Amino acid sequence: MPLPLIPVFLAVAAICSGGYGVKKGFDAKEDFATAKDINDKAVTIYDKACKQLQKSRNAAKETLTALGNTKFLVYKNSLIPFVEAFSQIKAVDFQDKAIADELKEMSISSDDLQEITQSALNMQDVVGGGVAALGAGGLAGLAAYGGVGTLATASTGTAIASLSGVAATNATLAWLGGGALSVGGLGVAGGTAVLGGIVAAPVLAIGGMILAAKAEEAKHNAFANRDKARAAAQQMMTAKVATNAIQKRLAEIDHLLLKLDQLFQPLLSGLRSLVSSGCYDYNDYSLSDKKGVMMAVLLAKTMKNVLETPILDKDGAITRASRNVLVKTGQELDNINRM
Repeated sequence: MPLPLIPVFLAVAAICSGGYGVKKGFDAKEDFATAKDINDKAVTIYDKACKQLQKSRNAAKETLTALGNTKFLVYKNSLIPFVEAFSQIKAVDFQDKAIADELKEMSISSDDLQEITQSALNMQDVVGGGVAALGAGGLAGLAAYGGVGTLATASTGTAIASLSGVAATNATLAWLGGGALSVGGLGVAGGTAVLGGIVAAPVLAIGGMILAAKAEEAKHNAFANRDKARAAAQQMMTAKVATNAIQKRLAEIDHLLLKLDQLFQPLLSGLRSLVSSGCYDYNDYSLSDKKGVMMAVLLAKTMKNVLETPILDKDGAITRASRNVLVKTGQELDNINRM
């Protein structure tokens, strides 16, 4: 962001005749030179901090978009097709003793399936509209919060107008590139304030022409400018740390979803093959097919939980729930790999 400049208008006093006047003239010239040097350093300090924070913001914005796209595709290519295929299977026994020992570390029930189904149905209209219909705000909301509850749809269910609910007032999300600034009303300044408690554009009386008569005042102002620049830079460093932490959590969730989906796709393919071949009764399935069906439900349940776990809270901070889902899902993957 460009640094706002408030010109310091000073006028160089006329050099008096005689030795005293010459000395004062040299002192003034030296003070002006010192003031300019200090002001230049203040600008450098401030601009460097701005560039570093902007770099972190850009990285977080890219990761936010990537996660939004990943969630969209997981709903479209995995969860919704799973529900469509699984709904055709009859007499599914979630307590099947034949495979109970293999699935003892993982619990699934008809209630879990109902929740998965509802999640998929909620997202059908959103997916049907295509990713472009989400817009920057909708994609960011999907990434940061997950689920259709944060998305405002038109009556047709295909046009995503903006973020809604908590996402609409989350300045951090807007600052990270989620759009919907007209809804949130905070934008970059608000997001920066949330991230680091800083004012987006601190008033620094630096730069410009030095045309004042009081050289000592110019030097004094320069030192004040430097102090303001240092304070702003420290605050922007705090914001940078917060931004990097958000970017890391977004990337962790994105990586986890991609890993889950990679494991899920072969199971989904097998499930769809079963029903496309006319095999609709669970009781007629082989032991291997029964296990495949249950494993598909397990992974669908896990993906649904990851998809819908909010990463940011209403204040723009990273949620504990997002950390917990990473740990829990890691443990579930370990159990699955041992089966």
